[in-house]
Amino acid sequence: MNSLQLKDHQHAMASHLRDPEQVQAPEQLDARRVGIYRDLVFNNVESQLSASFPVINSLLPEDQWLALVRGFLRDYRAQTPYFSQLSAEFVAFLSERTSQDNDLIFLMELAHYERIELDLYMLDKDPEQQPLNEDQLLNTPLALANIAVPLAYHYPVHQISPDFMPEAASEQPTCLLLFQDQDEDVRFFELQPLAYHLVLAIAHDPTKTGYQLLQALALAFQQQDNSLFIQQGEGLLKQLWELNVLVQNK
Repeated sequence: MNSLQLKDHQHAMASHLRDPEQVQAPEQLDARRVGIYRDLVFNNVESQLSASFPVINSLLPEDQWLALVRGFLRDYRAQTPYFSQLSAEFVAFLSERTSQDNDLIFLMELAHYERIELDLYMLDKDPEQQPLNEDQLLNTPLALANIAVPLAYHYPVHQISPDFMPEAASEQPTCLLLFQDQDEDVRFFELQPLAYHLVLAIAHDPTKTGYQLLQALALAFQQQDNSLFIQQGEGLLKQLWELNVLVQNK
């Protein structure tokens, strides 16, 4: 078999593994061995995705979940050979596919939330990020630790379970800070909209001190009592500092 024939053979085999119902395996291969390999590929992908998206897996009937995995394997062309990155590829697949009548209305947001949760769990803390003292919160340029991510959703994704499945989007956005704690467990901290914008400001502009950030936020939200707002904002910064998600800008 020359290189061109080998390439054609590999392509035919890959097409069968992706979509065995519509694409026949190469004729010269032993059917039993092809079946073993076919099941191995699907089961490995399904196992990785079910571990990455445990809530979604628990909410969907088994046949619907397996159909979703099959659709991913059949229709999507992942850009990574690493199983650890399949969760990001699966979220991209969900964002590109045509929604189905039986889809969970919050499927896309829940998938994104579970993917970020997994990414944070696997992330190592940046050793170059320097911790802060409490008395530095107002006068030192602040940055968000690399193990913390601010998120906003239409649905309360952190509460969804088989016992709670919202039927409509919330009137107010669900704002969260997802972060890795001192024990390297991933936790969430619910944020009010004003607090969410403060965390976003810290993440997007690590050149400003806490005082400068709070002044800018007071102006943006047209707060009449600037001194009271700064005082309350300092209390919020202290809460974030206690969660170990604020660091000095390096």
